Amino acid sequence: MSVVAISNANAKKVAKNGSSLTPNLLPEDALHFNTKSPDDLRPLFTQAAETGLDHLVIEGGDGTVRTIISTLLNTYNEDQALPAISILPRGTTNQIARNLGVKKPADLTAIFNGKFRTITMPLVEIKSKNLETNYGFLFSTGALPHVSRFAQDKINANGVGGGSAVVGAVLKAVTSDRAALMPPVKHNIKGILGHGETILDHEGLALGTVMTTLPTLMMGLDPFWGEEDAPLRVTWVEAESLKLGRTIAGVWAGRKQNRSVDGYHSHNVDSLSLLTEAPATLDGDFIDIAGHELKISASRPVTFWMPQ
Repeated sequence: MSVVAISNANAKKVAKNGSSLTPNLLPEDALHFNTKSPDDLRPLFTQAAETGLDHLVIEGGDGTVRTIISTLLNTYNEDQALPAISILPRGTTNQIARNLGVKKPADLTAIFNGKFRTITMPLVEIKSKNLETNYGFLFSTGALPHVSRFAQDKINANGVGGGSAVVGAVLKAVTSDRAALMPPVKHNIKGILGHGETILDHEGLALGTVMTTLPTLMMGLDPFWGEEDAPLRVTWVEAESLKLGRTIAGVWAGRKQNRSVDGYHSHNVDSLSLLTEAPATLDGDFIDIAGHELKISASRPVTFWMPQ
């Protein structure tokens, strides 16, 4: 089995303590690369696509995982088999690894010895004529990016990081001036099912959108309750939505119910078109999509290997 391991030298824990992927942990013939830029990866994946790669190990946080998998998917052709992926969480935020990764470096040994379980799922695929295709697990516009920016600027500065910072910022939004912290922005949204039916169509001000292919988000939060048989889970919130605090509490408690009467809408779709000037984040990283017409869907399936 051919194995390549990639460590992000800039990831928080890797930069502080060095890589956990020591030579005695990896298979004898494995290749280990330390990278600081996606440009380092393109020649590697171009060669891997031609010669074949069985197993890719990624060491870093959510941004590292998103960048490496995006580069992989943008390098491989649709007819080329993708490697299986294992994720070792070593970043500031590690939400993806909570769903799809290992807990500690020693877990990789079992995987290398053939003792693993498999999860195969798509990512969120974001295409535009003028942008390179982006891939990730959690894409949001408007409210959540506004809250994330507040968390970075105000809460992270006080030593609170990751999901805890976002939770703190959400609580701030609920208990303070919502319009100032997360102002409504125009969104043109259309969601379509596989047989061509339009299930979602909105043009006007919205508080924001959030979409994922993951089963849950950070800390078990699952703000999706669509019932359609489609892979892309989408929730969007009207500008004049009501009962924000009560709705967040209900979602956090796992209560699945139709909340459209209060301005909260959730559907599962096969594809989504989106045009907005709102800020946007993909797996915690801000991306510039303002003014670009986006086509969003589920990517080709990707296989993840995890300990049994």
